[in-house]
Amino acid sequence: MALRRGINYFVSVIDVVLRSSSSDDANAVNHLLLGDWLRFAGEETTDWAKVRSRGNTGWLPKSSFSEKRLLEVNFLDIGQGDGCHIVTPGDEIILIDSGEGDNMFRFLNWRYNLRRLKVIGVDGVKEGDQGARAAVNLDHVVISHPDKDHYYGFRDVFENRKLKPLNIYHNSLVERSIGNGDRDPGLRYYSNDDLGGYVENGDETYVWDVITTNRQMHDLIVEHASTRKLYLSTLRAARNNNPEVNFIALNKEDDYIDGFGESEELRFKVLGPITEKITYGNESKQCLIRLGDKSVTKNGHSVILQLQIGRLKVMLGGDLNTQSEDYLLQHYGGATRAVSKLEERIYELQAKGCHVDGAEMQELAEMQTEIDAVVARARRHFQVDVTKACHHGSHHFSETFLKTLNAVVTVISSGDNESYSHPRPDALGAFGKYSRGIRPLIFSTELARSTREFINVYDYINILRVYERKIAEASSQEEKNRLEQEMQERKDRNVVVYGMITLRTDGEKVIVAQKIEAPRKLSEKWDIHELRYNNSTGQLEHVRSGAKH
Repeated sequence: MALRRGINYFVSVIDVVLRSSSSDDANAVNHLLLGDWLRFAGEETTDWAKVRSRGNTGWLPKSSFSEKRLLEVNFLDIGQGDGCHIVTPGDEIILIDSGEGDNMFRFLNWRYNLRRLKVIGVDGVKEGDQGARAAVNLDHVVISHPDKDHYYGFRDVFENRKLKPLNIYHNSLVERSIGNGDRDPGLRYYSNDDLGGYVENGDETYVWDVITTNRQMHDLIVEHASTRKLYLSTLRAARNNNPEVNFIALNKEDDYIDGFGESEELRFKVLGPITEKITYGNESKQCLIRLGDKSVTKNGHSVILQLQIGRLKVMLGGDLNTQSEDYLLQHYGGATRAVSKLEERIYELQAKGCHVDGAEMQELAEMQTEIDAVVARARRHFQVDVTKACHHGSHHFSETFLKTLNAVVTVISSGDNESYSHPRPDALGAFGKYSRGIRPLIFSTELARSTREFINVYDYINILRVYERKIAEASSQEEKNRLEQEMQERKDRNVVVYGMITLRTDGEKVIVAQKIEAPRKLSEKWDIHELRYNNSTGQLEHVRSGAKH
């Protein structure tokens, strides 16, 4: 390959060591992963080239170079909640949820060097100024559902004018203030439920006041211009940043997200929420069934996306719960009754052990056959290789639904400062039991965060205190600003280094990796697990043992 300056290159092998000179025996400078960005530094030998990557300059074998950008999926450590950052092979940015705090914002600060970026119209930067550029486009932002630990971190993101949200996808449920004068006498309203009015249809109840169009969302934001509702105010921040932002309600009828359809290299199939056409008065629209109280309903109707590239499938499912999984299995698996109730009856009979009578044995066999048939049908839609655990490892799940996923990798996003004890012990056991392969992989952002910097928390606090003292003692405002920026960049980096689970793939090669807490050497900084396609089984399988010992 003839290397050229100014061209983006990427690591094309599972991992490679950046070295101080053009030799396999040279000192290690850094440990790079499949898909890492490279910039040719202008020097080369027959087999080696000097590059800039991950903040270091060193030498790599030319055999590890490619001009093709891979898919990169980063499951961020955002504490309690979900946060996922994706870079597509076409260099588009996709964010799926954001957690509740500022970790997503800090990650984006680090990733796109926002604190040093000169953006036209921000901080007095003008067009024509040296280094001035447009804001970083956030091409696609997905809010799986309106729970604070999935969307509120976007507020910091949307308020920063160095970032520009273009498309925001949601599940059509929006909390808003509902006064007595706003109530339709023909609709039903529930106490402590601000999703709007409900319409009854047969034995079921549906959310009627869904927000399904871009114009409806813009109008709702304007109508509630002073609202203190956190979800609407977060969306308002996006509209204030970019008045042309496009709000898109997703449901199963969309089939694929526009631009990521069946004929594309990277596909995003929409599996949920499932809507039903309901008529009230002279109007018909696609509505969402009430699955339980407000929390159960908005969680259960999370946007469900299945990412597909080459041989790889990844499930991204928000906060699905038992009720919604029953509903999905009825729709996709042909279940004629709630599978969770079948499971409860099976456990009840199994607990009787040898005291089960003949009729109960027959009942047990019939129920298991029924579940097996549901799993076989649902797997045609839901089986994946990698799944993001729904609801942070909550105990609200169906074992049957886990069987339909049949994943080899499960990634759990959870935090320390929460009252739910996520991930739950029974969830961890079930993830392993119902995953495929001899040694299925379970990753956790919370476990990956257990690093020296946070174990020795007083050391970290002292580092920040030193910065604060230097800022206070600085002799000029310029020096204060420089030190403040250094301190914030150090905080940003923690989000990246500690807790993130990263997936890299071209659709054939697939790795899932996390940082090693205390690497013995610079050449072994990552715990890397490879998935490889098995022609005999027709599936991706875990083939690499991970960290070297």
